[in-house]
Amino acid sequence: MTKVVDKKATIRDVARVSGVSVGTVSRSLNVPETVKPETLSKVRAAIRSLDFQPDVRAQNMRRRSTMTVGFVIDDIANPWHASCFKAIDAELRQKGYSLYLMSTHGQASEEAAALDMLQHGRADGMIMTINNEQDARTIKRLRELRIPAVLLDRDIPLEIDAVLTEHAPGLRQATNYLIELGHRRIAIITAGSDIRPGRERVRGFVEAFERAGLPVPRDLIRSQSLSADYGFREATTLLQMPERPTAIIAAGNRILAGVLRAMQQQGVSVPQDISLIACDRSDIAMLYPGPITLIDRPVEEIGRTAAQLLLERLDGSNARPAQRISFPTHLIMGGSCLPVRR
Repeated sequence: MTKVVDKKATIRDVARVSGVSVGTVSRSLNVPETVKPETLSKVRAAIRSLDFQPDVRAQNMRRRSTMTVGFVIDDIANPWHASCFKAIDAELRQKGYSLYLMSTHGQASEEAAALDMLQHGRADGMIMTINNEQDARTIKRLRELRIPAVLLDRDIPLEIDAVLTEHAPGLRQATNYLIELGHRRIAIITAGSDIRPGRERVRGFVEAFERAGLPVPRDLIRSQSLSADYGFREATTLLQMPERPTAIIAAGNRILAGVLRAMQQQGVSVPQDISLIACDRSDIAMLYPGPITLIDRPVEEIGRTAAQLLLERLDGSNARPAQRISFPTHLIMGGSCLPVRR
């Protein structure tokens, strides 16, 4: 007669019975002081009912430092992320840490998988962007993080360190510059309102017109994505309008690539036919004949600051309140803008 062996309960079983995430069960086992008492009671009751036996060896491994930090981004091809990675890596290496890059390709499911993997023994901390500041699943995971984290250019209502960019002033300056050149049909292509850069860039754009006492060209505001494909589609549409814009602000370096491709296909020259302003230094912006006038920010300093904030947490400064450090933007003049033709 074959003996029936009961299947051992897993941490996922405990999570299911107690109605919490796997991460919360893990914290209840490893750092119970970080879990709310009522939640801890539910988890411990589930453990007793399932006769769950934690893997002591795995717990010890999770408690041991990995000397690794995760860097979670939405697109590895983004030149800004590459520059930021170099600055963060240089700062962390001085303290013996290695930087582990994870690209989520803008997918919520991949972002969730990256967060889960890193916080369950793969890294001591993380520096990251998130794809959508309003996504409830992402916010829940960040609320339950069991390792320190720093957000890059994202604004969420949680006690997490963040390094931000003041996008609105740079967009106001750029838009004012075009207005002074006589432009009124100015378009902006940028991220959506679900992330801080999109909201702030559109705010700066709108404020420039309002402060100049001019009507805001709302039909020329295109704010949905930072991808090159989005930049290409929207620029193509704008250039085919009966009364097309006289200037475009490509507010994102991947957007810029798409905008330039659309201009090439439409036979539009910069700045003879249309003025153009970009955001952030990139090879394409700096090498394009002109070069392109752009809204710049100190990417290396931003990266170093993010690394320093995380190192403070890793050194034991978990008691201090979360910090939000902002960096300015400024306009660098190039040769991609001309006065509007009368």
